[in-house]
Amino acid sequence: MPHYPPKPVPGDQVAIVSPSSGLPALLPLPYELGLRRLRESFGLVPVEYPGTRRWGASPAERAADLHAAFADPTVKAVISSVGGDDQITVLPHLDRDLIAANPKPFFGFSD
Repeated sequence: MPHYPPKPVPGDQVAIVSPSSGLPALLPLPYELGLRRLRESFGLVPVEYPGTRRWGASPAERAADLHAAFADPTVKAVISSVGGDDQITVLPHLDRDLIAANPKPFFGFSD
């Protein structure tokens, strides 16, 4: 039977990462609206990582953000700020064992 990690509840910290690109740096208004909705509509506490708003972060840097988010026990879910095909460049840098050892919901989409 599959095991699903618990969903975030009001008051929980959620990681905001940009595994494809730092698009929030170029489009800050919709990004800020999304953060506000997470706070006001869901009661969640968004936590940004170094590459979230950084245009040009390397695949290794974006993977480091994902590692930090999954390894942090205070973060209850990970949310991708943007989709995109450049996420595939992050895969070779991921520590799959670290992610598997720290299961939590990952919310993403494709733009």
